[in-house]
Amino acid sequence: MEPTTELIDSYLRALWEHRATDLLITAGSPPFMRVDGALAPVPGASALTGNDTNQVVVSLLGSDLAARFEAEREVDLSFSWGEHARFRANAFHQRGHASLALRLIPNRIPSFEDLGLPAVVNRLVDLPQGLILVTGPTGSGKSTTLASMIDAINERRACHIISIEDPIEYVHGNKRSAVDQREVGIDTDSFGRALRAAFREDPDVLLVGEMRDNETIQATLTLAETGHLVFATLHTNDAAQTVDRVVDVFPAEQQAQIRTQLSGTLEAIISQRLIPRIGGGRAAAFEVLLATYAVRNIVRDGRTNQLRNVIATQSQEGMHTLEMSLSRLVAEQLVSHEQAVKHTLHPNEVKGAPSATAV
Repeated sequence: MEPTTELIDSYLRALWEHRATDLLITAGSPPFMRVDGALAPVPGASALTGNDTNQVVVSLLGSDLAARFEAEREVDLSFSWGEHARFRANAFHQRGHASLALRLIPNRIPSFEDLGLPAVVNRLVDLPQGLILVTGPTGSGKSTTLASMIDAINERRACHIISIEDPIEYVHGNKRSAVDQREVGIDTDSFGRALRAAFREDPDVLLVGEMRDNETIQATLTLAETGHLVFATLHTNDAAQTVDRVVDVFPAEQQAQIRTQLSGTLEAIISQRLIPRIGGGRAAAFEVLLATYAVRNIVRDGRTNQLRNVIATQSQEGMHTLEMSLSRLVAEQLVSHEQAVKHTLHPNEVKGAPSATAV
C-alpha cells in the first residue's frame, strides 16, 4: 500500500470509529470530520500541505478521473471501503490546491424503524404509481431515507427498479425486485438522457437522484404520469417551497401545464432535518404533505401559501408539520428544546419548555 493510501485509510478508520458522517481534507489544516453535525479535527492528525492534499486526492481518483479532475477542476466519485462502508466524494480545487469532501455511507441500509420515518411511509412504498419527493438541506439524510424506501420495495415487491444517481451511494442487491443502478458519468451521460431512456427499459419504480433542471423535472413528471412510481429529491425546506421550485424553473408560459402535471402525479412530499440528540447522535424530524383532493387543487391553482395550513389541520390523514415532529422529539426527550428551535422558521410552534440549564 502506498503511503498516501495508508494516510487516507487512517482518516477513514477515525471517521468510522467516531461515528462521523463527513471528512474534509484541505491544505493548511488537519483533516476535519463531522460528528453529530459539528466539525472537529481528526484526532492526532497533522496539518496538511498543498502537496499532501494533492497526493491524497490523486491516490483516490485513479488515472482517468485524475485527468478529468485536472481538466474540469472538480469531480464527483464514490468508492467502497472494505466491508464497512461506501463513500461519496467531491474533489475540488481551492487556492491552487486539491481538496476533498467525503460522505460516509454504511453498507447496511437502515430500516424505517432505524430512521424513525413517519408511519405513512409504509403506505407510500406500496403505491403503484405517482411522484414522491424527499426534500431538505444538504446533509439532512435524504439519500438514506430514499435508500430505505427503495430497499423496502425491493423486499416486498417483484418489480423492476431503476435508479439514476450522481454518484451511486447505497448499493442495492436484487431481492424480490431486479435493481439497476445507473451512475451519471459512468453508465449514462446525464440525468436527462437516462430518464429518456428509462421509458424503454421497462421500469416499475424509478429513483431520480436529483431534479436539477427543467429537462429532468419534465421527464420525471411524465414518468410519474405514465404508470410508474417515481422518487426524487430537491434541496428545498418545506412542501410549499418544493412545489414553487418545481414550477418556477419553467418559463411563465409553461407553468400552468407543470402545475397541472404536478397536481395529478404528486403523492407526497417529505421534508426532513437531522437534529443533534441528547447524549449523542442525531434524530430526524419530518414534515409530511400528502396529496389529498384539497392539496391537488391548491397545487394546480398555484395557492402554495395555503399548504402549510392544510398540513397543520389534516393530521388525521397522516400529515404533520416539521414543528409537530420537533415537538414530539422534545416530548420524548430525544432532542432538547434549544436544538429543536434552531431548525425551524416557526420556533414558537415547537412545544416544550427550554431546559432549566439553558442560558
